[in-house]
Amino acid sequence: MTKKRILTVAVVILLMAGVGIGTWAIASSNFGTSSDPLITLSYLNETLMPQIMNEFKSEMDKKVAELTTEFEKKIKELEDKLSGYSGGDVFVTVNLLSGQSLTCEEGAEIMLRSGTAEATAGLSDLTNGESLPASGELVRNHMYVALSEGGITAKSDATVLIRGTYKIN
Repeated sequence: MTKKRILTVAVVILLMAGVGIGTWAIASSNFGTSSDPLITLSYLNETLMPQIMNEFKSEMDKKVAELTTEFEKKIKELEDKLSGYSGGDVFVTVNLLSGQSLTCEEGAEIMLRSGTAEATAGLSDLTNGESLPASGELVRNHMYVALSEGGITAKSDATVLIRGTYKIN
């Protein structure tokens, strides 16, 4: 039995030595070293990187085009909503030439930003809390409201902000 046992141990030792030598031979066969890399730097720089960059640029261009279309659609919707206003809920900047007059409906708000103008009828100065008589001089940056069909006449070129329905004469 001892001979059988010694023979078994010897065979196991030889097999283990063979596996160890085989593993060492494969590991030391220069795969993936600096002298023989698995992927060369030139392959990465000249082939793989341009391919990745082209795919990235293509995807980005598609996304930018998609977002641009969506953005332009939203702008068009907002422009369509605002195109119907001749005043209303938003202040509109109106430039008047000297001598031009502006008539507005009751409740319209007017603010003189530059130039000089006078009231033609029915304005109330909300800033001072006073009524402005016809031919009364408007004060810059004061908020006026039309009491009935109110309006102003520009004595010099003037810029006004107006909210509400108006007509330039």
